[in-house]
Amino acid sequence: MSKSLHLEEIAQPAAVLFGARLRKRRKELGLTQAQLFEKTGIAPGYVSFIENGRANPTIDMMVKLAETVGLEIWDMLRPDAKQSAIQMGPIPDVAE
Repeated sequence: MSKSLHLEEIAQPAAVLFGARLRKRRKELGLTQAQLFEKTGIAPGYVSFIENGRANPTIDMMVKLAETVGLEIWDMLRPDAKQSAIQMGPIPDVAE
């Protein structure tokens, strides 16, 4: 029996977060994916894949897209404080 691999099983959390933030910022700026293509050279279809967490863009692409929408790449990749706490768990007490 063959098991199929679903995209959500292999999508990188950072790429999903980047895509969601890209879409939000692009819409805040009133840009279409076609206009983003005109500014970056990244095809609208691929921008759609990025925004939907269905692509793992290169660092060069992420830098270009972040700069185009007026954000820094690390701000688009940085997990929210709430997400970080959930993923990392409680902070151990290291006081001696």
